[in-house]
Amino acid sequence: MALSAGFAIPGTMGLLAWAPRAEAADLSIDLAARRGDVTMIDGTSALMFGFSTTDAMSWPGPTLVCQEGDTITVNLENTLHTSVVFHVGATNIRHQASAQSVISFSFAAPPAGTYLYYDDQNNGVNRIMGLHGTLVVMPAGIKDRPFVGGPQFVRQYKWMFSNVDPSWGEQVRTLGDYQVNSIAPDSFKPRYFTINGHAYENTHEYNTELMGHYDEAAYVRMLNAGGIVHAPHFHGNHVEMVTINYERFSAPFKNKDAVSMFPLDVRDVIYPFKAPPDAYPPVTANTIQHFPMHCHSEMSQTAGGGSYPHGAHAPIVMGTAPQTESDLTQKVDDLS
Repeated sequence: MALSAGFAIPGTMGLLAWAPRAEAADLSIDLAARRGDVTMIDGTSALMFGFSTTDAMSWPGPTLVCQEGDTITVNLENTLHTSVVFHVGATNIRHQASAQSVISFSFAAPPAGTYLYYDDQNNGVNRIMGLHGTLVVMPAGIKDRPFVGGPQFVRQYKWMFSNVDPSWGEQVRTLGDYQVNSIAPDSFKPRYFTINGHAYENTHEYNTELMGHYDEAAYVRMLNAGGIVHAPHFHGNHVEMVTINYERFSAPFKNKDAVSMFPLDVRDVIYPFKAPPDAYPPVTANTIQHFPMHCHSEMSQTAGGGSYPHGAHAPIVMGTAPQTESDLTQKVDDLS
């Protein structure tokens, strides 16, 4: 079976949905480590690696959604001419596929939470080159809370932060896949800063923008797969800090308008969609307001001579709901 229904959605998508089950399930997915060109916001092609569910290159890897108690089987084909690792952060789940080989492995879903799966080789080079994705584990039988006793939400989103240095890809294109073993991490000079593989205005096309009616809280799962410190800064509302690197907090939550995220960090927050208290003229339930989230890391705004469209940015639309909600029953052929 290539993909278990209700298990995976494209890594480029932000909005998630989930239908809880009464019983645990055995889930499986076919993944392939591939290389290919990815078009950046300005039209530049950058050679990347990625975990894909199809014959085409895709980046980031698919978001895998399951619940506590599930067993997950991964059939991993490594098409690259260098070894690849599948590692789930904060767990002992780690499996290596040698160059141009196929392996299969199974693991029990870890506790409810947000997990970065990635290739941990070469001091982060493989991960930054694109070999990363998200594993979301929901509590068994619960649709609208991230874990038992956690805060209630109406919608949940995934924001995967990552960065691209096209020069790394050109080294691989010229010298071969195995060049990742020789790239110095300190040579990293990112020129593109993405959320779910997209930058600036492109994020609104892939359900990455936050949308909701007033008081429809959104749960935002943020992961930093890149090589720099990100600091997503939210306008409109402060966010409530729910988890920091798998440490859960209880209400009342600390409120932040900017969230520091070091490489490999995972932060889960609530965006409450409350009417801003200082709004004038006063807003009503029918008032639609637009706010940005942008990164406060200076590098993401000034790289390449200060071309802001290369920076990590996402819209926030308050007062309306997404036109289409995510469907987690897509077939593998529909994923991109």
